[in-house]
Amino acid sequence: MKSSIPLFDSLAGEYDAHFDVPHRRAYDELAWELVQPLLPPPGALIVDAGCGVGRWASRLVALGYQVVGIDHAPAMAAAARARMLPGFRVIEQPLEQVELEPGEAGAVLALGSLQYTRDPAAAVERFAAWVRPGGLVCVLVDSLGALAVELLRAGREEEARRRLETRLGIWAQSDQTAEHHLLDRAALEAALRRAGLVDVECHGLLVGASIFGRDELTERLRTDWDGQLSLERRLAQESVLADLGKQLLAHARQPV
Repeated sequence: MKSSIPLFDSLAGEYDAHFDVPHRRAYDELAWELVQPLLPPPGALIVDAGCGVGRWASRLVALGYQVVGIDHAPAMAAAARARMLPGFRVIEQPLEQVELEPGEAGAVLALGSLQYTRDPAAAVERFAAWVRPGGLVCVLVDSLGALAVELLRAGREEEARRRLETRLGIWAQSDQTAEHHLLDRAALEAALRRAGLVDVECHGLLVGASIFGRDELTERLRTDWDGQLSLERRLAQESVLADLGKQLLAHARQPV
């Protein structure tokens, strides 16, 4: 896979603004609404695996958590450190190389980073080892099913078939590109269970992107943000629609 470091380094200076785009802001808000009630009590250690510039770390620190952020892109890690958040430290390494004490974390959040690892299933096993009994593992990834629908809607049948066969995608931003794994609900849930985790759930975020198309969804969000987000919340609770979500949010716990 082509490294994602150059792409993420190029985005570091404007990454907060990156989420001003309606559909990104929407899935970020939906993810936070789903994740926050699952978190351990304040004071616990949370590992933000793929912390980027520290956007989620800022929220977590504000709630009273200790946070270890991990990011392999130097510019992203530098921007996260520059936030100078109390109780937040940053490890600048690939997820595959980070060594943490087994069972020290109350939760591991990998929100957008898992798909850029060499072996997502192996990464999930590492996350599971880092959390204590009852601890949370939560991952957010781009959805293979939703991408295939989007490509077919655009008349790009060959590319849709290629993505389904290879399960690899490409994120192009400005003059940079990065390859990433494309996952579906079955693969995510299987990886969580193989890691020994229980209480596995998976939600599709922004199912409207598959139903209406990205352009119409964006327009709906711009004209009626609250109404469309309310619909998306309901759709995210329908497990049968998970693979139609633009993103997949899966979570599970270490057995007690």
